[in-house]
Amino acid sequence: MARHHHLFRLLLNTHTAAPPPNIGNSTSHGSGGSFDSNIMVILAALLCSLIGALFINSIIRCAIRCSQRLAIEDPDLVLSQLAPTGLSKDALSKIPVVAYQPGLDILAKECCPICLGEFGGGEKVRVLPKCGHGFHVKCIDTWLLSHSSCPNCRVYVL
Repeated sequence: MARHHHLFRLLLNTHTAAPPPNIGNSTSHGSGGSFDSNIMVILAALLCSLIGALFINSIIRCAIRCSQRLAIEDPDLVLSQLAPTGLSKDALSKIPVVAYQPGLDILAKECCPICLGEFGGGEKVRVLPKCGHGFHVKCIDTWLLSHSSCPNCRVYVL
């Protein structure tokens, strides 16, 4: 029991005694601050590079989507959007004119989409060749002198 008591006393004395001086490691406390700042710089650089990579990725995805959309679009639609000028009178005269009859195969069955006037029997109707829309000759000629597309579907006329 005396031996057990002696070990207990040694443990108590070591706990209360001051720790031995730290010889050779005196620079570890001084470099701790620079080590933390180095880690912060590295983390900031990684964060900036991540944000930059995400930004470049979104630009590339947007460019790919836009190029695919342009490749899919109908060329007639693109031409009608790019051609703000109307047709010449010579080109206008090449578009066929027919006499309206109730069984005529045109997309506008009962009335002119421009003036909303009904087609009468024997009335002259200009039928656009690409889309098949029909209009009063006077109405569509006025339109086509300043536009080069169908007023209904915007398909390039020629």
